[in-house]
Amino acid sequence: MKVERRQIDGVFIEHAAPDGEPVGPPVVFVHGGSHGSWLWEKWLPHFAAAGRHSYAFSWYNHTKSEALPQEEFVRRSMLDVTRELRAVVAHVGEAPVFVAHSMGAAAVQKYAEDFPVSAQVLLAPVPCSQSAGEAIPLPLDMSEPFPPMPYEMATHWFFAGCSDEDARRYYELMPDESPRAVWEAAQRGAAIELDRTRIGGPTLMIAGGQDIVSPAELVRRHAAHFGADYLYLPDRAHSLILEPRWKAVADRVLSWLDRAAW
Repeated sequence: MKVERRQIDGVFIEHAAPDGEPVGPPVVFVHGGSHGSWLWEKWLPHFAAAGRHSYAFSWYNHTKSEALPQEEFVRRSMLDVTRELRAVVAHVGEAPVFVAHSMGAAAVQKYAEDFPVSAQVLLAPVPCSQSAGEAIPLPLDMSEPFPPMPYEMATHWFFAGCSDEDARRYYELMPDESPRAVWEAAQRGAAIELDRTRIGGPTLMIAGGQDIVSPAELVRRHAAHFGADYLYLPDRAHSLILEPRWKAVADRVLSWLDRAAW
């Protein structure tokens, strides 16, 4: 399937179109910290083949998107990604379904406080102050970009379940991250303020029982706070999107969208 790639307002966007008339709203895929649009390399054509215009993009300072000045980048919150979301949705031209991972889920929820969305699917989402968990002690230099962690640690955190060949390929694609965004994630939601009274549309949150980054109990608590549907996958880790059994997760999402999003 052909995937079109372009930059809009400095944001690198990939688009896969369905063969015929779309069956529902377009889907915008949102990666998390230290990743890029490549996170969705399998999901993008899969969702297009299921009849939906599908878009993936990279945050600023991430894969193939414009780099902000370092002094601005190091101060960037994960919630500042709403800037890229506005640019992508303006390009898409209608309220999309958001499918977001980890830090990207918090950005999507913040965006949804102010703008309409058709639905949200949040995989291993970062929680918020009302659903926060115990912080992760993580030494950070707040004046410097946060580089990818060592390969063994990155595999344990992000690529569990992937083959060594795939994990090494993904690891080579990991960009630097804003230390502020990493600090926010390490606070396990305590630094993220979201207003559930301003967020509309159906929401599905998905947790993996083997996830050490977004533990299932925190995701369950987060889903309960927002009144979201909750799907627990006991044998999955943080990278539900890249694991060899990714298609089963994607198909569960498509099945939910067929029922929940018009």
